[in-house]
Amino acid sequence: MDSKAQPEKLPDTVAFQDEFTREFMVSPKEVKEGYYLFKSKTGGFTMWFPKDAKINRGLYEKHDKYYESSVIAGVREQENIIYDIDMVYENRLRTEDIESDLFLLSADADYNGEYTKIEADRSTIYFAKNEQHISVDNKKDIVYKFFAYIKSNHSHQGVQFIYGVSCKDADRGCHINVDKEEERAKMLMKSIEFHD
Repeated sequence: MDSKAQPEKLPDTVAFQDEFTREFMVSPKEVKEGYYLFKSKTGGFTMWFPKDAKINRGLYEKHDKYYESSVIAGVREQENIIYDIDMVYENRLRTEDIESDLFLLSADADYNGEYTKIEADRSTIYFAKNEQHISVDNKKDIVYKFFAYIKSNHSHQGVQFIYGVSCKDADRGCHINVDKEEERAKMLMKSIEFHD
């Protein structure tokens, strides 16, 4: 999409009203209710993108066609829930070393355990989850994380994907349906399609 498009003529959603995020959107037409199609600036992959989220411009990084890193942050106000998606895309030979990729992912997700292998149409997803108990200003909260290394079955492309969710305002509290959040994370992971 053209980032200079007039915001008033676009959907009244965070994804389209944020100028930087809009550059990644393929079309204002939803691919599924609440989701638009996101296209990586490397051209390497597309995925479904939540309408209430935006890409953090300050944490975005891209190198040619072989590396792209982005952090997507969203808020579901009604539910008092915040979430973020930390993604790193690579298109190079080293993505064939799955053990190394999972070692790096485990370090980033603060995880020590096994991964479940999920076969998708054109990719393989190595999935795991954990929860972290954190304390900010003496307020206790739990961050639920669902993460995966998603590897193309047909090229040297891969995406490290970490989805984290917690209460926006710990004082107000919130109800996080962990099973539903896991479903949502897996849906986003499976929506990733690699393009050669």
